[in-house]
Amino acid sequence: MNIFLICMLVLNGVVGIVTYIIFKKKSKLFNDRYGMNIAMVSSSIISFQSSMLIAFISNDETFMTAAITMLICGLVGGIIGSLVKYQALLSGFFHGVVGSVTGNMLGMVILNPALCSLPAAFSASIEQNVYLFSLFGFCLVILTIGLLIFSLRV
Repeated sequence: MNIFLICMLVLNGVVGIVTYIIFKKKSKLFNDRYGMNIAMVSSSIISFQSSMLIAFISNDETFMTAAITMLICGLVGGIIGSLVKYQALLSGFFHGVVGSVTGNMLGMVILNPALCSLPAAFSASIEQNVYLFSLFGFCLVILTIGLLIFSLRV
């Protein structure tokens, strides 16, 4: 299971790097408002998926995992936001941290359903839920980034 999750995390990183390269090449085509949208949307979804996968991989409920993913995802959001101006950098950082917190929370609830007082029947299908949410999150990343790239052509 860890090999699958690590491969998903690497694929998420590759999607993030390719997205940054595409938007860096086309940064002269869009204005500040569109740059803010790019920073908010892409940093949120990439940070959400990355932090959820890291929560699945680490498989513990410590504060350090959440803090490290918040710093990493905030940095990712800041890098994506640096494509335009300082307002987009701040927005990208903020949305990266919020996406990280959300992904950590969802990852912890999937690993331990008792956190939300879910019945014990959900504990039997934890591994299946980890696979399902990992694939769904990656499909969501691909769909969101694809829509952002498509919006450059319109």
